[in-house]
Amino acid sequence: MKKYPLHEIEKSVYTYQSVILSDADLKIKLVDENSTYGIKLTNWSDENLIIELPLSTPSLDFKKTYTINFITSHSVFRATVTLNNKVKKENFIFYTATLISTIRQKRQRNYFRLRAELPLVFIVTPDSKHTISELPPPKKSKTVDISAGGLKFVTDTEIVMPAKIYVNFELQETTFNLTGKILPHFDKLEDNLYEYRVAFKNITPEVQDKLEKCILLHQLLVSSKSTQSARRRYN
Repeated sequence: MKKYPLHEIEKSVYTYQSVILSDADLKIKLVDENSTYGIKLTNWSDENLIIELPLSTPSLDFKKTYTINFITSHSVFRATVTLNNKVKKENFIFYTATLISTIRQKRQRNYFRLRAELPLVFIVTPDSKHTISELPPPKKSKTVDISAGGLKFVTDTEIVMPAKIYVNFELQETTFNLTGKILPHFDKLEDNLYEYRVAFKNITPEVQDKLEKCILLHQLLVSSKSTQSARRRYN
């Protein structure tokens, strides 16, 4: 994971803190690879935060990093945090957290969609909490297209909605292990095949940027090969 200089983190706080806190519709989510927690922000000073959760919330792991999403009425702001300490008080538990990345505003745009048949390994589970031992065995398929925001794939398995999906694929010698939500609209094809659309969830900005770069590089290489092939035919 990229290590951000403290002055860059502080600069991003200076840029976005007032915009975030002044929004009347602000919602804050703390996310890891398996779960999303609705939290309340009780204090924010420079790169240090104090967050509040109900006492019934499972204990959070100090060894992990979490993505904190500040969801405003007009945009989403993301950063990575670590947890340092916790205190129980009445019906709540308070954690001290530290920003270890800059705050980034999620880009409101459509990603380039690459049409490509990439080998895909996936696991589908009900859209609810589960343990590793409860996961079904993985299945193999191929993508139809892919973007930094999601993908489309074909399978002979009819999936019961709502459903969560774990996907593994390789692009430009980079392996991606991502979590997503299968969108309810799907197409039934010939030969008892189904085409599903997946929206990636809880993807970090760093991984999303890396995926987008790999997609654009793949498209560039494919276009270059097509151009060279056309030139050989006409020479």
